[in-house]
Formats: sequence, C-alpha cells, structure tokens
Amino acid sequence: MSAVGTVEAAGKAAHAAALLRLAVPLAIVSLSEMAMGLTDTVLLGGLGERAVAAGGLSGTLFFAIGASLQGALMAVGILAAQARGAGTERRIAGLYGTGLCLGLALSVPLFGLFSLAEPILRLLGEPAPLAHDVGTYLGILRWATPAYVAGLGTMRAILPAIDGAGLLLRVTPAMAVGNGLLNDALIYGAFGLPALGLRGSAIASAATLWSTVLVLFACLHGSRRRGRLVTPPRPDRCELAPLLRLGLPIMATIAGEVLMFLLASLAAGLLGTASLAAHQIVLGIGAFTFMVPMALGQAANVRVGLATGAGDRIAVRRAGLVAIGMAILVMGAIGLLLLCTPSLVASAFLNPSVTANRTALRIAVALLGILALFQVADGVQVVAIGSLRGMGDTRTPMVLAQVGYWLVGLPLGWLLAFRLGYGAAGLWTALAAALAAVAIMMATRFVWVTRSAGVTGR
Repeated sequence: MSAVGTVEAAGKAAHAAALLRLAVPLAIVSLSEMAMGLTDTVLLGGLGERAVAAGGLSGTLFFAIGASLQGALMAVGILAAQARGAGTERRIAGLYGTGLCLGLALSVPLFGLFSLAEPILRLLGEPAPLAHDVGTYLGILRWATPAYVAGLGTMRAILPAIDGAGLLLRVTPAMAVGNGLLNDALIYGAFGLPALGLRGSAIASAATLWSTVLVLFACLHGSRRRGRLVTPPRPDRCELAPLLRLGLPIMATIAGEVLMFLLASLAAGLLGTASLAAHQIVLGIGAFTFMVPMALGQAANVRVGLATGAGDRIAVRRAGLVAIGMAILVMGAIGLLLLCTPSLVASAFLNPSVTANRTALRIAVALLGILALFQVADGVQVVAIGSLRGMGDTRTPMVLAQVGYWLVGLPLGWLLAFRLGYGAAGLWTALAAALAAVAIMMATRFVWVTRSAGVTGR
C-alpha cells in the first residue's frame, strides 16, 4: 500500500472508531427507548388484537408526531458541535436554554391535537371502537408531551454534542426496564396496583417519560464538567434565528416521513383490524431496528459538525462516508436476520395457537419480508441526512425527502394497496420504494456537495 493509501486508511479507521464511540451508546439508548413501545405492544397482546391495534396506533401517533417536533431541536446539537469545533463553547448554554423554551412552545399544539384524537379519527373514517380506544389512550399520554418533546428532545440533541452520551446510556435502559414492569403491573394488576388494561399502559408510559427526563436533568446539571457548559440554561434571542433556520427544515423532513407512515397506519386501519394489528407489529419492529442507523446518523451529525466548525473539509467527507458505509453493513445484517425469522418474530407479539390471531399473523409474516428488504435503504437515508445536517445543509435535503415521500410513496401506496388490491403488502412495498428513492438522493447529494466543496477524501 502506498504512503497516501496508508494515511487515508488510518484516517478512515480513526473516523470509524470515533463514530462507534458515539454511535454505540446512542444506539443502546435509542433501542431502549423503542423497547418501551415494543414492550407495551407485547404486554397488550394478552388483551387481544383490538388492544394491540389501539395501543400500537396511539404509540405511533404520540412518538412519531413528537419526534417530528423534536426535529427542530436537533439544531441545538448541530450548532453546539460546531461551536465546540470552532472553540466557542460559551454559546452552548444559550443554545441549550433556547432549545428548552422552543420545545415547550412546540408541545402546546401537540397537547391540543391529542386532546381531539377521537373526533379526528372518526372524521378520517376509522372504526368507532378503535377511535374511542385511541382517544382514551392519548387522553392520558398527552400529559407527557412536554417531557417527550422539550425534555427528551433537548437532551438527545445536546448530550452527544458535549460528550454526554454516557449519561443517556446510564439512564435510558434502566427506564425501559421500569416501563415494562410498570406497564405489566398497571395493565394486569400487580404489586398492589389495580388492573387498568389499556389505560394502565398509557399511565405507565407517561410516568416513565417524566421520570426519564427528570433523572437526565439531574445528572446533566450535577456533572461538574458538562454542567458548566449548560449552566445557567439561559434563553438567548440571538440563538433563536439560527436554531429555526436549521431546525425547521429538519422538522419538516422528519414530519414528511412520519406523516407518510401515519397515513400508512390509517390506511391499514381501513383494511381491517387484522391488517392494522399486523401493520403495527411490523411498524414497531421497523422502528426498533431503525434506532441503529438513527444512532449512526446522530453520531455522524456530531462528527461532521465538529469537522465543519473546525473547517476541516477532509474530515467532513470521511466522517460522512464512513458512517454511510457502516449503515450499509449493519442494516444488511439486520435485514438478513429478519428475512430468515419472520414467523418467529411475529409470533412473539400474537399467539399463533389462537385462531383469531392467524389472519394478522399471516399478514405480519408477509410484511416482515418486505421490511427485511429495505433495511439498507432506511439506514443509508437517515445517515446521509445526518451527515448533511452536520454541515448545516438542511433545506435541499428537506425538498428531496418530500419528493421521495409524496411523489413516490403516497401515489404508489394508493395504487398498490387499494387499486390493485395488494392491501397491507402494497402499503409496505410503497414505503420501501419511497425510502430507497430518498436514500439514493441523499447519498448522492452528500458525495456531490463534499466533492464540489473541494473535499477529495485525501
């Protein structure tokens, strides 16, 4: 190997190591967070497919819409990483305080939306029993909106940017275990608590979210090294404009993808309870596996942001390309695993010996095969977007993402699911096609932007 090749390989290896140091804790944190939702779905399975459908749809609505609003707060992490790279750490407290205030403001309309969940679902044509159950669930879970949007949204953004991912790692997995125990106790009755069924699951999830946020705040501000960067968390009007300039396109990008999946969930509801139950099971599994590339994307966000702040264009390109390559490898392995074990995975959610579950299980097995095939595309698109965001490039990716979601996913889903009669399988084929289109566009843009900026990777 030539001297240049040896140096380049060493540079990529260093980026890979640094990326993994960030991504592994973030992946464990994200998987722990998603484990809460999956645990809820599994525990609700004992109440039947109606409870699985209602609880799954409620969780999808809450966490998906909440995650969209959290997108605006991702700018806090991007700007904090760039500030560290540029040696202007004094900005971080202002970014942190402004982010918290912005998150609280965003949680207000979301609380109002969830308060009207039942009538909105009825207007959309969802079955009355399903609309009632979802309205009941979200009527309780809405009280955790500030914790999820403002609290967790800001923490997930700021902690990786200030080398605080370890705090997330220490807190979130423990909270996932606590969520499972509390859900089990309040759904079926244990530890002296009443059996509240579906309502118990909502209460347990809300309590877990608030507990997680309060513990994270205590850990961050109790840390001498990291606490000094964010204390006092003073809102700064001068930071609001750059936060919105970066954050609103990110929020719109995430919202476009979330809305696409939400419409797929609503469409699955129109196809019947069995289709919706199967869809929610596979959606939960897909969201769970998505946490791995999302962590890689967050790590790439920080790595690229640090390099951007330092003005190191070579490091920008290498950090992004290494992250994309890692996403391909990891998600390819996950896809292969799902492709080999669809029946085993589906039966973890619904008992195959129960006759009433067999239709939903059959649909779920078919959907898991489709999910397995688009794991790589899902990974590439989120990591490429994260790399672009680290550079401060958010507007063009927003437009490209909407093209994939609405010009590919939406019309194709309508055609395959309803016009051609492929049902839930048609919906998931369309979702796969949309994500593949976005992945190609985002990866191409990252390569083009870094090359046009004079970055050659050497």
